[in-house]
Amino acid sequence: MLGYTTKGLRKIIDRSRAKANGAHTSGPTIRFFQTSKGAPIKFKSEWIEEFVERHTIEPEAAPSIRKKQHKKEKQVPAYGLDPQFFDV
Repeated sequence: MLGYTTKGLRKIIDRSRAKANGAHTSGPTIRFFQTSKGAPIKFKSEWIEEFVERHTIEPEAAPSIRKKQHKKEKQVPAYGLDPQFFDV
């Protein structure tokens, strides 16, 4: 659901349950309904839409991260010789 794995959605549910009990939490939370422990978790469509609106980022607004490529020096095999004498 919503592109999350079962484990990821379970983390959001547990975080939401802790926040409802008054604990300080960080990360996304979602409203849900569960009649008893072990019963299926249900969501209203308004709650899902609210979650999507709060946690959707525009692709243009997201900063791009570029990794720098490190150039490796070309190493000449020394074959047991001292490399300091290679520069003539």
